[in-house]
Formats: sequence, structure tokens, C-alpha cells
Amino acid sequence: MTHFPDAPPIRCFLSYARQDDVVMDFVSPFVSSLRHYAYADRGRSLEIFLDRTSIGWGDLVQPTLRAAVRGTTVFLPVLTRRYFDRPYCREELFLFYNQAFVDGVRGLFLPVVLLGAGHLTEDNPDLAVQLVVERQYRSVREAWLEGPSSAVWRRTVLALAAEIVDRVEEAERALLLGVPAVEADVPAELDRFAADVRAVVRVTGTVMSEFQTLLGADWSALGPSATRLRDAGRSFERRAFEVDRALRTTGEPFTAPFTSELHDLVPGVEALLTSTHRLEASDVPIRRAMVVFREGLIALRSGLRVVESWADLPNPGQ
Repeated sequence: MTHFPDAPPIRCFLSYARQDDVVMDFVSPFVSSLRHYAYADRGRSLEIFLDRTSIGWGDLVQPTLRAAVRGTTVFLPVLTRRYFDRPYCREELFLFYNQAFVDGVRGLFLPVVLLGAGHLTEDNPDLAVQLVVERQYRSVREAWLEGPSSAVWRRTVLALAAEIVDRVEEAERALLLGVPAVEADVPAELDRFAADVRAVVRVTGTVMSEFQTLLGADWSALGPSATRLRDAGRSFERRAFEVDRALRTTGEPFTAPFTSELHDLVPGVEALLTSTHRLEASDVPIRRAMVVFREGLIALRSGLRVVESWADLPNPGQ
């Protein structure tokens, strides 16, 4: 009997906050079921990578990321509220989304929501949340609650396996046809971004000084300062995301030395949060202010990680 080789496997990268899985024990049964159902129902095997280093992404080296997208690797972020608090998770989401956007295969970005669906609203200003909502995420909450032996688990994972195969086949057709060129004025984008960086450096430095002055004196005055930092951090993160897409469109390598001052400020923000940790446990006003402050820090760190990745962008034609 002649045995013909199977079709090449579909490559999937599973992105998740490791601490979630320590308690929830979701990933292993999810991966096992997804692999089995994809082949049993659609005849396509899945090669699912769980570690950032396992497919050569390492610290998201750009030529490898580009090759992964063009090789129709599916990006499956398994989302909880914790995921959005992790700068490295946000970086993975942003960079994969942008590369898939540039290559015209956004269907390869397939968000899976485990917990925290109430956070995913259209009016949430968090950029990562907006991208997930735009892609019409799939919920696996009930499947996880019922467990791998349940009917709801089988229905949910079977549907997801079929969708992965459909998305990959659609992406393969799109990549064969090619993507219309998107114009981007990179020098102008970078000039504007340099001004954005200077603005966020001013706000961050001012807010840190205000916090150090107000701590222990006037808790009610902390709120507006925290909001200013959060808004500045989110604005910086969004602009870094937009410039990243422009750079990917043209394939121009770039380093951003003008972010060094902001990079130097971030440890000070982290230290300030650490110094107030004990106070947060006993004081509601400062706790509420620090939640907002922490959101700003997450956005700052996330945006900086995106900027630092630009040094590894491929040259045109690579």
C-alpha cells in the first residue's frame, strides 16, 4: 500500500501570559484537541508553537516575523485581562498584526478569549483591545469551564480548527495574488513621531515630579496627574504602532535614538509604583490613582518595545 505524504502542516503561534496557564491549565488540552480536530475534520495537521524561541522569533527578530506571516503562520493570542498587562504580549500582538496588515492577510490574526470578555468593548481606548474587537474574537470560556470531555468543548474547538484552516487557505490565495502597494511617507512620520516622543518625555517627567511632591500630602490631587500620564502613554504607544506599520510598508531599517530619554525615565516610573505599593493596600484614593498610573506605564513600556524592534526591520526585497 502506497502512503502519500500529508500536506505541509499549518504553523500556529500561541501567545499567552504564562502565569495564566499555571492556574488555569488550559493550553495543553486546547493544543491537543485543536491538532486532532483540524486533521480529523479538515485533513490538515497543525504545528503549534508555544514558546517565543521555538520558531526562531526570539525577541521578534523582524525578518523572521515577516517570513512567518508570509509562510501563513497563524497568530493565536489566548486572551485574559492579564495578557493586556504584559508588554511582551502586547508587542507580539502589535507586530504580528502590522505585518499581517501590510501583507494583506489579517485573517491570520485570530484572537481567542479565555476570560475577561467584559473588557473587550468598542469604546475601550486600549489599542490592543481595539485590534482584538476589530478581528471579532472567538470565546472559549464556556468550553474551558465545561472541560475537555464536554460537548461544548468539542463544538468550540472543532469550529476554531475549521476556521484556522479556512483563514490559512484564504491567506494563501491572497499572497499568491499579491497585495496592492501602500504608500507611506516615512520621513514625515518619523519627524512627527520625534515630536510625539518629546511630548511624552515632558509629561512623564512632570508627572513623576508631581507624584513625588504629592505623596503623603494630597491624595485627591494624584488622579489628574495619573490620567495625564496614562493618556500620554497610550498616545505614544499608538503612534509607535502606526509608525511601525509605515516602516513595514516600505521595508526601511531604522533606529530611534531619540527615545533614549524616555527609556531612561521608565525605571523611575516603575520605582515610584513600587514605593507606593504598601500605601495602595490601605488607601482607596491612591489605589485608584495608581491603577491609572500603571496603565500608563504598561503603554509606555509596550510602545518602547515596538520602537526597539525597528532596528531589525528587513531591507526592501528581503
